[in-house]
Amino acid sequence: MLRRIHDKLGTAGLVIAIVALIAALGGTALAAASLNSKQKKEVKKIAKQFAGKPGATGPAGPQGPKGDAGPKGDAGPKGDAGPKGDEGKQGPAGPTETTLPPGKTETGVWSLSNKGLGSYFVSFSFPLRVVPAPQLGLEGTAECPGTAEEPKAKRGYICTYTEQEANGFLATGFQPSSSGMIWEFSSPNPEQGSFGKGTWAVTQRCPIDPETEEEFEEC
Repeated sequence: MLRRIHDKLGTAGLVIAIVALIAALGGTALAAASLNSKQKKEVKKIAKQFAGKPGATGPAGPQGPKGDAGPKGDAGPKGDAGPKGDEGKQGPAGPTETTLPPGKTETGVWSLSNKGLGSYFVSFSFPLRVVPAPQLGLEGTAECPGTAEEPKAKRGYICTYTEQEANGFLATGFQPSSSGMIWEFSSPNPEQGSFGKGTWAVTQRCPIDPETEEEFEEC
């Protein structure tokens, strides 16, 4: 085959053809290293004749390993302070009185000391209002199951407990209000000094069921 090409192209043509073949097979840089510009043109022309069509794209190779994280950059400069916002509107005034939540209990203490009078008045002021006003319970009853050390009251009741008393006793309790109650302390021997102290408890009732008009059992 080479002889046939040599007879047709001559020695110089054969060399160029061989160089062109090498270029077509991927050795372009090696084949063209010793050619002049005219010969390079001939090589390219012949290489195009012998070059095959590009093959199909091969499958993608596997993903390479993840590279190491780069160094952490320096913190940027601190930004300028933003403008001061407008002053908000004044809110409505808060309540002057606060009501005891449903089912909750508040407690307190009472005391008195006096001499020369047959009766005294002891006041019980509620820190939180009780609405509606509680009923008066008596120590030792089902409505008042606590003690002076641990005062308790059934929902909707106020209960008083006596820890100590001398020459006197709590005699009459006036009807309680939503803000408190007043007791009368009687002394059998007014000329002697009277003393008394104790605790109290009041529990807010649960809301009323509008259908049954009875108090809810849980609140």
